[in-house]
Amino acid sequence: MTHDTTPRDEPSDESDDGRTADVETLERRLTNRREPYARATIVRREPPVSANVGDRAVITADGELHGWIGGVSCAQSVVSAEAQAALERGEPRLLGIAPDPDRIDRAGLETFPMRCHSEGVLEVFVEPVNTAPDLLIVGDSPVSRSLARLAGELTFDVTIVAADGDEGLEGNLPAGTAVRFSTDPDAIADAVDGEPIVVVASMGGFDARGVAAAVLADALYVGLVASGTRATEVIERAASLLECDPTTVREVVTNPAGVDVSAYTPAEIAASVLAEVVDVRATVGGTSGNYTPPTCDAHDAPEESEREGSDGVADVSSHDPAVDPVCGATVDPADAPASREHDGRTYHFCCPGCVDSFDSDPESHLDVPNGAASTP
Repeated sequence: MTHDTTPRDEPSDESDDGRTADVETLERRLTNRREPYARATIVRREPPVSANVGDRAVITADGELHGWIGGVSCAQSVVSAEAQAALERGEPRLLGIAPDPDRIDRAGLETFPMRCHSEGVLEVFVEPVNTAPDLLIVGDSPVSRSLARLAGELTFDVTIVAADGDEGLEGNLPAGTAVRFSTDPDAIADAVDGEPIVVVASMGGFDARGVAAAVLADALYVGLVASGTRATEVIERAASLLECDPTTVREVVTNPAGVDVSAYTPAEIAASVLAEVVDVRATVGGTSGNYTPPTCDAHDAPEESEREGSDGVADVSSHDPAVDPVCGATVDPADAPASREHDGRTYHFCCPGCVDSFDSDPESHLDVPNGAASTP
């Protein structure tokens, strides 16, 4: 479908400021809505054609053409179809439309026949415009901060998700980085537009919630920075939150995240993850036609009161402070980095290290007063 302005039978010397303004307004609107589009510009003409060099049009992802590239319907159809192909591949192209395509054929020009009565020639440059993708980084860790700094150089719209109370975080991030203080999967998913790229790197803080949020947001990529053992646990907990089969969640999670470059420091790990993210953006970004997110009943996820404490076991029934049975730290069950069930009770921990110690010998850590470390 086309939306041309009043057609002209012959080129006109009048100003096209109004028509250009309409196209620019539409481009801004599509950009603000984060919708991909293609820009078509006449770069050469041979009369008789009604388009001038510099005339422009915008083609939306569904093929609608807005603007003016001449009144010849076959030219409009070719440009619309090729603009959609350019969006799918993420590559610009130069089109030549002529009664005799062989006459204008040359390297770098894709030629098409002018099947209408016009005997003129048009050459059109088609440029796909994909808005900056959302990069959602879950967790305030050294890897997360390094990733935010590096991603800012690559035109990502970066959002970091941190737990409440992470004071001073915003002042240590690049300008333009958004910060969302919440560990609720629904709230995290709502922080970005559909089909973001998600990297979960809370280092045990609330990884499961981050993975659950990525599924809720129909993420194009979910990278989990974690060991293989912990990744399995995180995926199972995320599936529990979403009431999904763990296999469904596991299929969408990339672990280990990043390309294998023997990364060791947080900055090196972030660089390896970003390299993988760039590859994902190049192969599945732009439009949603090349990617199908995992399906489950994620959008019917349980209420917050039924979810895990943070990265911990579901059905925590008490929000009274608990005591980490390993180190004695006071832990809020609702925000505990991790929890464990043992002999019918749930124990809460301040960090993954305490969890590991507890797992190795639970009974040696259970001599705490009044059972304060657990909830029934």
